Amino acid sequence: MRQRTIGDQRVALTVSELCLGTMYFGYRTDERTAFAILDRFHAAGGTFLDTANNYGQWHGEAGESERVLGRWMRSRGTTEEMVVATKVGARTLRPGDPSPEHWQGLGAEQIRKDVETSRQQLGKDRIDLYYAHIDDRDTPLAETVDAMADLAESGTVGVLGCSNTALWRVAQARGLAARRPAYACLQQQHSYLLPLPGPGQSNLIGAETVDFAAAEGVHLLAYSPLLGGVYAGRGRPLGPEYAHAANRARLEVLGEVAKESGATANQVVLAWLLAARPAIIPIPGASSVDQLDEILGATELVLDEPTLSRLDEAGRADHGPARIGS
Repeated sequence: MRQRTIGDQRVALTVSELCLGTMYFGYRTDERTAFAILDRFHAAGGTFLDTANNYGQWHGEAGESERVLGRWMRSRGTTEEMVVATKVGARTLRPGDPSPEHWQGLGAEQIRKDVETSRQQLGKDRIDLYYAHIDDRDTPLAETVDAMADLAESGTVGVLGCSNTALWRVAQARGLAARRPAYACLQQQHSYLLPLPGPGQSNLIGAETVDFAAAEGVHLLAYSPLLGGVYAGRGRPLGPEYAHAANRARLEVLGEVAKESGATANQVVLAWLLAARPAIIPIPGASSVDQLDEILGATELVLDEPTLSRLDEAGRADHGPARIGS
């Protein structure tokens, strides 16, 4: 698997071009299956894992994904080899009730406390990439920025990032950091299908996000690149924000390209994302080794420029400009 470099002027991380999402490890995906998936990912050259301190709290205790990763890395001797990203901010303070009103938020005290828990659970001296998980408008942004910068300057964490945060807030946070460590990675939702404009979409990668990232040297990462199985053709319906004419055209072209390439639609979507410039690192998840093998196949699929343009242009007349990251 090809490797890429992310980071800032202080810390550079060499990571695989795919980052494995591990949200469901430890409850929906049992530990034995999770270990098999991680073994296969590692054998294929995968070095980049994504988790969060709140994963698992919908069905049990928060942090189970971190603990599964920690146990796997210790058992395989890969703790220093793997680059692990985790997050802080959305862990519930009321076990059994993960409602947003009970989230820990991004106050300095909670950040300092929870980074130590994450380090212990992962078994890592340094968290390689640490995200402010979901924007916390109830805490002064300067407090969050300073607390995160403190962790980076002390070496407790390596690179800083944020996720599910409006672009103007990312820019404001980077300004507040001044000469201190600032958010260098931005993880938002992104896929081939185009959502309709509407409220609650500040967590999407759009053309303005790509322009901002290119100008500021911020690295982009895309979660939910396969939209939870929509492209797999198993009858999963599109959500209302995706059920429109432009996407019907895009799905038709996607199916044609997949057939012509001898690939699956999932593989074409991931290959399309991997071809983006500036680079966007997809974060797909897998619940079985077979699913992971399909995902890994995307790294061997090269889409030529005419095919990329054909995918880009699909649905443009119905939705406006379709290409970002080119």
